Amino acid sequence: MAIQWGKMILYGILSAIFYIAVPLILFYVLELFNIMTFSESFKTSVLIFGIIGVVISMLRHAFPEDTSANRLIRFGITVYSGIFLFYIFGGFEPGRSLGTYSIDYASPLISVQAFLGLQLIAWLFLGSTIIRGLQYLIEAIELRKKKEYKVTVKKEFRVSKIFKVLGILASLAILGYFGSIIYSGLNLDFNLQNMAYDYDDNGTPQYTDDSLSLNVTFDVGNAGIYAIHNVSLNAELFTVETDNHTALPWHTKIGGIPSPYQKTFHSFTNTVNQTISISITNTTIIYGLMTTDGDLILRLSFSTTYAGIFIALNVSLPFPWTHP
Repeated sequence: MAIQWGKMILYGILSAIFYIAVPLILFYVLELFNIMTFSESFKTSVLIFGIIGVVISMLRHAFPEDTSANRLIRFGITVYSGIFLFYIFGGFEPGRSLGTYSIDYASPLISVQAFLGLQLIAWLFLGSTIIRGLQYLIEAIELRKKKEYKVTVKKEFRVSKIFKVLGILASLAILGYFGSIIYSGLNLDFNLQNMAYDYDDNGTPQYTDDSLSLNVTFDVGNAGIYAIHNVSLNAELFTVETDNHTALPWHTKIGGIPSPYQKTFHSFTNTVNQTISISITNTTIIYGLMTTDGDLILRLSFSTTYAGIFIALNVSLPFPWTHP
């Protein structure tokens, strides 16, 4: 059985582009534009997986298509590809809900940090490649024994063909899942209506009995096909720079909501006029806010599950403060 050296070299180059060059270019571009960050250990692991993938891909084309050795190697590379994708999407981190990826964005007015848990996608890829791998394993046995294995359900079917069809259907299902996520994501709308304060001096000139709260009102439109499950929203208010740092100290937490806002936003619904109130309970801080202007920061911590993906989001919004 002659080894096909030309094909091995050609497909080795092509697989090196897929397994090594493309991931490294993506890492560089995403980090260059501060979209995602990756640890050095993760990038090294991907590189090791990629080198192994190149070697397996070359072996895949070492023997002619109509040999059992070719099918056995195809089985191995298919299963390996599934494990590779399983690792890429954080499937080997069952004890963590956040997965592998984080997104960071910052501008002069807003900063966003998001964490994505993609284990469901990892399992879908792994299941699809295992089904396709079984096709090659059965074909290898058929070629070695020169016998076709069939099942009869009203009509006779080759077992390998059944797994081939199931593999194609699984791939189409994954593509449909991705498409549905994109469609639903484009139909989400979050509208921050206003941020206003509510102050009560309790009818006295002293600040010791006053109360102050910041009210944040927002709308959530979910015209997509997936519900936004188990939303947990927390809010805190910090000073940045103030006109009088003695009355109102800089870079200090001055308030927060008593307990996280929790809700599920169902698909094809529009939820309006949702309000969270940040209470200011420190009377010294209340005095400072009533007598001092400055720049404040509203920090929102948000977590939810959407279309099987866990999302944790931290957002910082500017809140210029002018005292009454």
